[in-house]
Amino acid sequence: MRPKDGIAPQLPDTTPDGGGTALRRAGRPRSRSGYKPDMAGLARGQVAAARRNLGLTASEFADLLAGVVGWPVAPEAVESWETATVPPGDVLVASGLLAHRETPPASETDTQNDLIGRLIGSRFADVTAIFATRSEFTANLPPHLLFDDARSVRAAGLSLNLICQQYADQRFRKLLADGASFQCLFLDPAGDAIKQREQEEGFPAGYLSALTDLNIRTIQQRVRDRLPADIRERLQLATYDETIRLNLILIDNQTCIMQPYLPEARGVDSPTFLVHRRWPTAGLFPACDQVFTSLWERSTPL
Repeated sequence: MRPKDGIAPQLPDTTPDGGGTALRRAGRPRSRSGYKPDMAGLARGQVAAARRNLGLTASEFADLLAGVVGWPVAPEAVESWETATVPPGDVLVASGLLAHRETPPASETDTQNDLIGRLIGSRFADVTAIFATRSEFTANLPPHLLFDDARSVRAAGLSLNLICQQYADQRFRKLLADGASFQCLFLDPAGDAIKQREQEEGFPAGYLSALTDLNIRTIQQRVRDRLPADIRERLQLATYDETIRLNLILIDNQTCIMQPYLPEARGVDSPTFLVHRRWPTAGLFPACDQVFTSLWERSTPL
């Protein structure tokens, strides 16, 4: 049968599924030889939509784009990308990110930081790094980088080796003398929870208790007792006797090092998550903050 007006005749469907496969195939763009999507027009529309979403002029949007793509963007280029020419790939990516902002940032630096943060936040809440083990974490972020400029540190875990064994006493005392405050919460070395943890990790009875007791006495005698009497309250120590689930270190109410305690695995072998706070009440940081606060309220001061 001769095609009419250049259209191939439709042959009867003989597929076992009653024609569903043929229909699905017919709906695919590649099966329609005349189908040519206007990719250039779609790209121009994305740039225009991003600018309209922010309520910016071409000049203002050009300034924002320049801060993201890292090269000068002229207002005339923005107008052309919306109407005539095809936008470059990096401009399309930047426009797509900017399109999801509710308000424009105050500066180009804010633009870059916000977009990077948005990418991280959208995919990983406020987790910015994950390390396979605690030793891998400390190799990348040693204690002096974490604590030397800190104003407030809250830590809850088992023995708190990162603070008690790996951070120099002299640095610790200087930090406290300069106005920093620490709250250190240890698993009670005489409690039941630490005995359960010893069994989980396969240690002899009393092993973790002795280590934790040593760390407590070290921080008391070598740090707190050597501070002037009027600033010793800046270093608060306490214990708790509950099933240990997380090791938490919260720094300046913005950064959290979070590590779960896994069955049969030593604490040093567990994965470690680095969290940077991005929102007042959303994300992982507020959850970790709540866990620490709850444990501290039920703790026994030393």
